Amino acid sequence: MTTVIQASEPARFLSLLPHLAGFTPRESLVLVPFAERRTIGALRIDLPEPGADLAEYSATAVGLICKVREADRVAIVVYTDAAYRDGAGRPAGADLVHEVLRRAHECGLPPVYTLCVAADAWGDPLEPGGPDLPLDDIQPADVELDDGPADDVSGDQDSGCALPPSDLATRERVANELRAFSLTLGDPTLPALIESAILDDPTELSPRSLAQLIQLLDRPALRDVALHQWCGGYDEGVATQAWQIEWTRDRSLVPTGPVRLAGEGAGVDPRRLERALELARRLAACAPRANRAGPLVAAAWLSWALGRSTHAAHYVGLVRELDPNHGLAGIVAAMISAGHLPEWVFDRSARTARSRAKRSAGRR
Repeated sequence: MTTVIQASEPARFLSLLPHLAGFTPRESLVLVPFAERRTIGALRIDLPEPGADLAEYSATAVGLICKVREADRVAIVVYTDAAYRDGAGRPAGADLVHEVLRRAHECGLPPVYTLCVAADAWGDPLEPGGPDLPLDDIQPADVELDDGPADDVSGDQDSGCALPPSDLATRERVANELRAFSLTLGDPTLPALIESAILDDPTELSPRSLAQLIQLLDRPALRDVALHQWCGGYDEGVATQAWQIEWTRDRSLVPTGPVRLAGEGAGVDPRRLERALELARRLAACAPRANRAGPLVAAAWLSWALGRSTHAAHYVGLVRELDPNHGLAGIVAAMISAGHLPEWVFDRSARTARSRAKRSAGRR
């Protein structure tokens, strides 16, 4: 879920929706919760497979929206590469939208819009006799934002997964540096290293710094300290490091705070996660193959933590090419498969922080 906008009519809403999501969805169901007259995010899910149980699918989708406590209405939008009407003249997505709408009513969420954007037209699939409206009505590129030009949202949900470029010379220097030292869980400077990592520009890091951070994310205990700290702040990192040290001595210990890796807790600043994701992607691009799984699985988890399950699944796939039995990759894959999202995704304060990190609302 991303920023906060308003919309006054369906075509305008559909032009703004890609800016809410950060991309133009394809083969997707998108649910947009509203609080009074304002949107408070967007949830995208792959369309169900042919023959899938629509009642179960819809219950899962609407159940996620019900976790947004402020939501009092919802917009339901299907994006499909199919034609707007089938051979019998029935609008695409009608059965799915009908079932999602039924579930939304059960949860006390009346609809703002029920829409379908198809390959050749758009309209309301619950109005079989309604007009097939031209796609030219939907113009995301024409949207004006309060603080400058709108971002390019022409890519779909799979866009933006590619790792940043890196040159052979940098990768060789990083490999050499990795042989020169070894980080340990008991290092008292570990939280400071983790904190400074998301304050620096990843493209300006020296080969030695890159090597240090690759090693950090390639060792599960150190990586877990980093992910907790990037979620909860410096003090949480210190506490997690102390707990990890004790756990190595007594593995019966139970966590005393939120298990961030499972998505527990609130108060997460998405801007920190964004910076950490940018860093992890840079580290993965510069890491030798033998050390690449750590930064990649961090990128997978951080993508999931930001509500970007499609990107998370992509990075999980890359990790499994390197290590089919990677522990955290398996956990992230299981959470994606179950439709599980972290608690902070539904926290309005986090969404507000994220809206400040992104471009501000569209014009009223």
